Formats: sequence, C-alpha cells, structure tokens
Amino acid sequence: MTRRPTLWLPGTDHAGIATQNVVEKKLRKEGKDKRDIGREAFVEETWKVAKEHKAIILRQLAKIGSSVDWTRERFTLDEGLSRAVREVFVSLYERGLIYKGEYLVNW
Repeated sequence: MTRRPTLWLPGTDHAGIATQNVVEKKLRKEGKDKRDIGREAFVEETWKVAKEHKAIILRQLAKIGSSVDWTRERFTLDEGLSRAVREVFVSLYERGLIYKGEYLVNW
C-alpha cells in the first residue's frame, strides 16, 4: 500500500454466531431444534458448515486472483491464534484493564 510491499495473509473466521444461525435455520427446515439433536451433533454440524464456507471463501479469493501467501493461511481458532488471545486476555486482566461487570456490551 502506498507503493510499499505488503503481506496479504489469507485467513478465515469461524463466524460463530452466523454459523450457528445457519445450522439452526437448517434444522428448523427439517422440523428440528438444536436440543433435538444434542450438543455433540450440533457442534459437529456447526463445524461442518464452517468448513464448507471456509472452502467457498478461499476458492473465491483464488478466483479473483488474490496475491496471497497461501502457505501462511490462518483460521481464527487455530491453536496459535487461540493461545495468543488467551495470553493477551490474561495479561490485560492481571493488569486490571479488563474486568467482569453487570452491563450490556455491544460487540
């Protein structure tokens, strides 16, 4: 950007809430509810949908000719990223910069 070499690190997000909504909508079409199939089956179906959408997103990036380093692809729930988030969260908590409170949070 501004004529400097940059790295476009390809990656996808698990889109937890959106993916959960897709699975719940699919179940409703089948006349079911997530409680009907149980937690384990629901989580399994959610991961299946997430993987399908990940593949679609990555194919789309490749089709438009994205110049990315595919060997460095990341996913938000990769162990390395998850570990980094935990470490930062704990550090911020220990320094008193984040805390639990009784109020709405817009996220």
